[in-house]
Amino acid sequence: MNFFWRLPTPRLVVAPMVDQSELAWRMLCRRKGAVLCYTPMFNSKVFVRDASYRKRMFKAIEGDRPLVVQFCGDDAATLLEAAKHVEPYCDAISLNCGCPQGIARRGHYGAFLQDEWELLAEIVSTLSKNLSIAVECKIRIHDDAERTLAYAKMFEAAGCDLLTVHGRTREQKGTRTGLADWSLVKRIKEELKIPVVSNGNILYRADCLACLEETGVDGIMSSESNLSNPAMFVGQFPLISDLTQEYLELAKEHKATTSQVRAHLFRLWYPWYVSNLPTPPPHPISMAPSG
Repeated sequence: MNFFWRLPTPRLVVAPMVDQSELAWRMLCRRKGAVLCYTPMFNSKVFVRDASYRKRMFKAIEGDRPLVVQFCGDDAATLLEAAKHVEPYCDAISLNCGCPQGIARRGHYGAFLQDEWELLAEIVSTLSKNLSIAVECKIRIHDDAERTLAYAKMFEAAGCDLLTVHGRTREQKGTRTGLADWSLVKRIKEELKIPVVSNGNILYRADCLACLEETGVDGIMSSESNLSNPAMFVGQFPLISDLTQEYLELAKEHKATTSQVRAHLFRLWYPWYVSNLPTPPPHPISMAPSG
């Protein structure tokens, strides 16, 4: 049975976030209601060749489950080798097919593989046939709805066990982010037999419930809004100072890097800073672009 079906509902998922879904943050999110967590995206080529990178970036502990480890890359053999390093310590391997940033274009991965279906099918099939754990793929939609549906079906046919759909196109980023297309996510869910998770337009718990109702998906993933309030999944608004203290204790325990700690403190406190309030607000303020 696909591990995803065994998760309690509603299935609330912390997204893979570069340098910000590290072990300490994942453990905090689990305390605050997250059902499933992803690691940051790892570069499969570096992960395979650099043992120090693996040791520094991936840390496994018993309480950090269920867990999905995400890789980017464009070579099936390399991705499989990377996945084998973490296979005993996670519940699924994620293939990043959605990163729209310039670094992904230069590195030939993420959303810049979305027109290379034969290559993607080869990668997914290789992982599916050679791993004992599930294979997840995280994608963005195409401009054309029918092409998007065919794209999603291609992943399922290749052996994908779980599909996460960010309902924005590759071009929807930065100042052009816009809204995610839940109607297309709904159509994908209706067409596939495997579990489908929706990512996009999630700021608060109410958005999670609305998306589940509107699309019928099997889970909800949050990224940006989770960084402002890791308790958003359960509709709680802890004191920012309390969240900060709790995270710092976990960061010390799990040896988070300085850059990781700095990034989280910035995301927790920056909304207050730009709001021009005379004193820090007691609760998180979300300024996320509905991630």
